[in-house]
Amino acid sequence: MIIRQLSLAQCTALISENRLARLACSSGNQPYLVPIYYAYDDRCTYSFTMPGRKLDTMRGNPQVALLVEEKGEARSWKSVVAEGRFEELPDRIDIKRERDRAWSLLSQHANWWEPGALKPVIAPLVDHPSHVFFRIHVERMSGREAHEK
Repeated sequence: MIIRQLSLAQCTALISENRLARLACSSGNQPYLVPIYYAYDDRCTYSFTMPGRKLDTMRGNPQVALLVEEKGEARSWKSVVAEGRFEELPDRIDIKRERDRAWSLLSQHANWWEPGALKPVIAPLVDHPSHVFFRIHVERMSGREAHEK
């Protein structure tokens, strides 16, 4: 088996071509890891969640990491770790452009709201919608791949 580093361009391609990542965040000394669907554009991932532990953890400590993996044939694989900073995109007029961008990128893919639970509606039925859009500003990426000899 040969394992080698991926270039920044290869890391960007892998994270751009995939939709499922593992999100790592932490609170105090306790790490928390969950799957998320995302869309990638211009060094940011965009995603969606419902209120809960993941959102509370990221609000408390915005430094997060994403793991994107791709399995190849036999024992070959590629993986990228993207480290960055969480930013919530609240439903406010001053954030409308960024929130609309998240919605636009995510809605290009089937079932983009999973595993976030409920599909958000365009017009919230209450004053405070329960779904939360967010992005992660990717500050560093590194990756590796393995191939059979």
